[in-house]
Amino acid sequence: MQRMQAIQFESIVDDGVIHIPDEYVEQVAGQVKVILLSEATSLRKTRKPFAAISINTKGFKFNRDEANAR
Repeated sequence: MQRMQAIQFESIVDDGVIHIPDEYVEQVAGQVKVILLSEATSLRKTRKPFAAISINTKGFKFNRDEANAR
């Protein structure tokens, strides 16, 4: 059983990815345990939901073979 090494740094979360500073990249490989402390003001903002759209398909003819052709 290997001992865990604690490394502390600040980083920016970019679309769910935590960037590890270059100086620590070689030290963090394999399985890691992450403890995340987030500033209350930097909590991820909720995304806007998609707006509903309406498409008139009256008169549209669907060809399954054409749609599945590769």
